[in-house]
Amino acid sequence: MKFLFCIIALLSITFLLVAPVSAYDFTLSVYGNANMDDIIDEEDVTYLKGIISGVNEKTQFADANYDNIINEADISQIESIISGDPVILTLVDNQGMTGKVNTPVKSNANLFLGSVRPVVQLNSIDSIVGIGTTSGLANKLIFKAHPELKDIPEVGTGQEPNQEAILSVNPDVIYGGFFTSKEIAQALSQNTRIPFVYAAPKEVASFDKDDGAYETWRFVGLLQGNDDLKRAEELIEYSNEKIKAIEDITSQVPENEKPKVYFACYASPTMTSTYYQPIDIAGGINVAKDLPVGTSGWGGIDVSKEQIIEWNPDVILVHAGTKEDDGKHGSIDGILHDPALQSVNAVKNERVYGTKGWDTGWDSATGLCECYYLAKLFYPDLFTDLNVEKECNEILEEFYGVSGLYDWMVENCGSYVTWR
Repeated sequence: MKFLFCIIALLSITFLLVAPVSAYDFTLSVYGNANMDDIIDEEDVTYLKGIISGVNEKTQFADANYDNIINEADISQIESIISGDPVILTLVDNQGMTGKVNTPVKSNANLFLGSVRPVVQLNSIDSIVGIGTTSGLANKLIFKAHPELKDIPEVGTGQEPNQEAILSVNPDVIYGGFFTSKEIAQALSQNTRIPFVYAAPKEVASFDKDDGAYETWRFVGLLQGNDDLKRAEELIEYSNEKIKAIEDITSQVPENEKPKVYFACYASPTMTSTYYQPIDIAGGINVAKDLPVGTSGWGGIDVSKEQIIEWNPDVILVHAGTKEDDGKHGSIDGILHDPALQSVNAVKNERVYGTKGWDTGWDSATGLCECYYLAKLFYPDLFTDLNVEKECNEILEEFYGVSGLYDWMVENCGSYVTWR
């Protein structure tokens, strides 16, 4: 994810880039990333020396100090970044604009719960001085884990930020998510003279893809400083280990024996998503994976019931669903008793379940739990020894530092965390 940096004033930050524990497919959009991988380290110094000597080709981010000259000063800049010295970084945003930032960010105001989560998961809850309006969000897991968040001053929403409230808490940076338009972000930054950063997973519910959780942790870690960046790498390693434990089993299942899965987005039983990575990790095949990405948010795309019948999924997942119809979301019973869907295998075999999906943004912690939950749903015979509740309680404790959170979710957050 290339975050949007609306830079009006320079911040003062320091950070240390450490070697990654895993490789994933995105390019760190920071000048100094000379070899165009996802980290700034001694390999960038070596590559830059090769550019200066004429052996290597110039790359987009080789001009580390962004002065339009590739020379020894750029080597010094990279070495300062590696050492954790205070430096002015130059970054490219997701709109192709360039901004300069000094590090570390000591305080932040958040307009969206999706940007609060990575800050909390990186153990930097004390840096949050402003939070988006929390009314109606009492059942969100993060508030159960950290009720002190409810005492932080509210600063509006992503669509309607409260400039006066933001100025009153005087943050170093404003964190937001995809609900905040580029126009709102730019106006907010201009009026408050505080930089705005998109700091939440964007439009895909994924771990290791572009715009996913890993990239978010690393970027927020870069902004917040050394300890946060180290914690980001720890979370990436932890998540990879948990995912590998499932994929070591599900990857052995032949492709033609994997369950076909239809993901019904919460807006409508006939709205689906082309991508939800826990389905893939758990060994399912998303029947909508080849559709063009929709424009209605988070990859949502409308389909007909005739298309669902043609796909004939073995499993139907109802995003944020309830067993009975609550008037807002698709219901499990509604799908099971829909006359038009009685020929679908998932309905005939009563394999229609709730799933958390994204709920006020993509929570990578509960997303990791979903991988275990779905693996047990898809392959009960392969995961007979898997205790989902125990595993997920441990996962959520790792991310949020509080025990028993999954048990609380089962009791308080609807049928999407239980199976029939």
